[in-house]
Amino acid sequence: MSLMYNWKIYGNQRVLIQLERDINGGNLSHAYLFSGPDNVGKYAVARNMAKILQCEGEHSDNPIAKEIDAGYHADTIEIKDDFESVKIEKIRDVIEKMNMTKQSPFKILLLQNLERLTPESGNALLKTLEDPPSNVVFIMTTDNLNEILPTVISRVRNVYFSRLTNDEMTGFLKANFKEADADLLNRAATLSLGRPGKAYDLMSDLETYELYLKMYEDIEQLIQKKNKTDQFMYIESLVNQAKDEKKAYLIKEFLDILLLVLRKELIAGAGGINASIPKEKAVNLTVKILKAKELMKRNVNTRLLLENLMLSI
Repeated sequence: MSLMYNWKIYGNQRVLIQLERDINGGNLSHAYLFSGPDNVGKYAVARNMAKILQCEGEHSDNPIAKEIDAGYHADTIEIKDDFESVKIEKIRDVIEKMNMTKQSPFKILLLQNLERLTPESGNALLKTLEDPPSNVVFIMTTDNLNEILPTVISRVRNVYFSRLTNDEMTGFLKANFKEADADLLNRAATLSLGRPGKAYDLMSDLETYELYLKMYEDIEQLIQKKNKTDQFMYIESLVNQAKDEKKAYLIKEFLDILLLVLRKELIAGAGGINASIPKEKAVNLTVKILKAKELMKRNVNTRLLLENLMLSI
């Protein structure tokens, strides 16, 4: 089935088809929560959905769409992720604006990474979700559905965005970087872990690409050598780098790339190729990494958590 609108993302066509059915079939929800991994296009779709609704479908060169892009459309209120918690005062201000007279078809709230709400601001938003004003649409995103209040989830239409397959990622990069070396494209597709936004960033910034590639190679070495001193020194360096707020993402990427390397080890073992880690140990370590990713959300001691993982290799 072909799409009616240009959503400006690659992949997740199933999701886009369903959203178009909601928009054009009289099944629009008052609140959407786009969940799934980061860098798969959730917020891009949220902003494009707002433009489609406010411009009644014609949003490519519409002046209203340009106002939404610029962030000053009066009836489209946007709370972007600035890496800070969203306090209750902010939500109260937004709710007040959502109740004001509108000039557009809808009052729309775009909220990036809903998990940033404090418990107090989450409860304040919940009250409006339970009894929303007419013609109000909430379009929110989250990278961590487990961090969202169940009461909030029960009052929204949850739309899940998935990672792309490696073939889809390669196709995406080939379409956007036609002159790039095939080996570079394949490595970027692998390192992106199915996230087109991340793949695009890696191809657009070779310094970041080299950082990710080095992390992948470092993890391979740590697994192959099993030297605890080297492993602990690497963890210490990683944790120290992540103390810089702009590099805090490195811990999450380390765990994701560690999972990628373990997957490669499992495939190697299944194919009869000598693997660095026995299958049973690789499976157990995979389970521990997934648990560690959950624990990371609870402000546990990051260094101790990662060192315990190294002890399991």
